[in-house]
Amino acid sequence: MSARTGQETTNTRTTRRSWLALGVLVTELSSGEDGGPVVAEGTVPEGASPPLHVHHDLDDSFYLLDGQMVLRCGDEVWVAGPGEWVPFPRGVPHTFRVMGGPARVLMVHANDSFIGLMRELGQPAGIAETTTPTDEPSLEALSRVMEEHDISTVGPCMEEEEAQAHLASLAGR
Repeated sequence: MSARTGQETTNTRTTRRSWLALGVLVTELSSGEDGGPVVAEGTVPEGASPPLHVHHDLDDSFYLLDGQMVLRCGDEVWVAGPGEWVPFPRGVPHTFRVMGGPARVLMVHANDSFIGLMRELGQPAGIAETTTPTDEPSLEALSRVMEEHDISTVGPCMEEEEAQAHLASLAGR
């Protein structure tokens, strides 16, 4: 496992490191080193969808600052927009798809398993950079790296058609 040092900026309270991984720009706001939570801001490009996956020792959660996502957690599918808290309990398969433009999220995690994954897969990035496509690993390679960070891939990404069908079903109500 590699641990690259990301682009760093400092203010009076914290050092921020940014990573560009899988087209997602992640900026660490709090590393959790002081015993507190790991907090990071992510900019996720339109169309992004991670494989259906499970965190074994992390309640994955984020606050959606901007954008829209269709989310699946277990058997539940819903749409989230700005101002919504999105919880994914540990052990429950989940994924999402970003729709209608990029999304910005504020992630709050009890451990660094996800940010460790971003550090390993990513390249250091400047805080003002925008997300751009990068060479992405195969699903098999991504799954191997995810396992090293206590995350198991259990299914495919959410396809555009599935997300659009869910949005259409809401419009028909």
